[in-house]
Amino acid sequence: MNKHLTTFCLALIFLMFASCIDQITFPLDKGTEKLIVSGQISNLDEDKFVFLSETTSANREPLYSGQYLVLNDLPRPVRGAQVVVIGSDNSQSRFNEIGPGKYMLGREVKFKSGVEYHLEIIIQGKRYLSIPERMPDIVGEDELSYEFVRGNFKGAPETAFISIQTEVSLPETIEPYYLRWDVDEAYYWNLTFFPNPFNKAPPDCYVFDFPDPERIALFNGQASGFSTNQNRQIVAQRVVDESFLSRHYFNVRQVSISRESFDYWQKVKVLVNNTGSVFDTPPAPIRGNLYNDKDPEEVVLGYFEVAKVSQKRIYTTRADVPFFLPEICTYERNRPLDKYPKTCLRCSEFPNSTNDTPHWWFDQ
Repeated sequence: MNKHLTTFCLALIFLMFASCIDQITFPLDKGTEKLIVSGQISNLDEDKFVFLSETTSANREPLYSGQYLVLNDLPRPVRGAQVVVIGSDNSQSRFNEIGPGKYMLGREVKFKSGVEYHLEIIIQGKRYLSIPERMPDIVGEDELSYEFVRGNFKGAPETAFISIQTEVSLPETIEPYYLRWDVDEAYYWNLTFFPNPFNKAPPDCYVFDFPDPERIALFNGQASGFSTNQNRQIVAQRVVDESFLSRHYFNVRQVSISRESFDYWQKVKVLVNNTGSVFDTPPAPIRGNLYNDKDPEEVVLGYFEVAKVSQKRIYTTRADVPFFLPEICTYERNRPLDKYPKTCLRCSEFPNSTNDTPHWWFDQ
């Protein structure tokens, strides 16, 4: 069978402020469209999200770009689905679609320990279910730190980068446990301040992103001997650039997951690191914990997690950075407007940004 290369964006949700998606890319056979599900519910007091998309196929209709028809291999959002999380205590909570393929459950909905939860998705008469999972009882604690380094970074010598590390206090238990770390970033971006009669500054701009999206940091508590000890992990590394001119946060989520979820992410990690390239052809799509209840042979991609999460934040300021940082957005009298990067003019040029200050921004 001939293999066609397409790009599958496996979304791992970071359920905070901007509601972004961490994307890990690798190729798939695009002969048949496949549903991709990414979602997580947890103990945290925050909005919960499920993302639905679909891989492209060889006979997919072209997209209308606004001016002309185009073909691409990116997964396309699934709209108009019914998405409900159901508990073994007979509770039901419905996600509302707030954007193409993006479904949200408000923070007022709480999830309990000891209850098994599963996801039900109905799309054009097809019913998809996740295998029920119970929220783990334990999670560790992170003590975060960072280090600025100049050296080899992903094959680029003499590169300035930052390394985010955690000293993990592991749970004291004889029960097996499994951990994963998710990291996202948020930073203040200085838009260009053009002189004006009212001396009015440009609006605030906060940008959200993922510093190291292809890093999958995992820990198998069962293999550790179940002892309470310290474990050091590098959870993210990224190049130092002008985003460090102002306060730059790294939000680290330690996620306590089921053995099945851990095994799933182990497979993804092996695939992503296979011969060092995310574009190596996988032997087969990685199936998660979702299935079509009428057609169990249908391949459904992604995973719906029921997790216990511990969250910590750490930030840097310009004074912490030991490297020279270019100020690309600084106003220059004789500099034509079209010589400024678009991101210096409008916050909306960043895919995930807002003018509203996150409620936790000055907590530390």
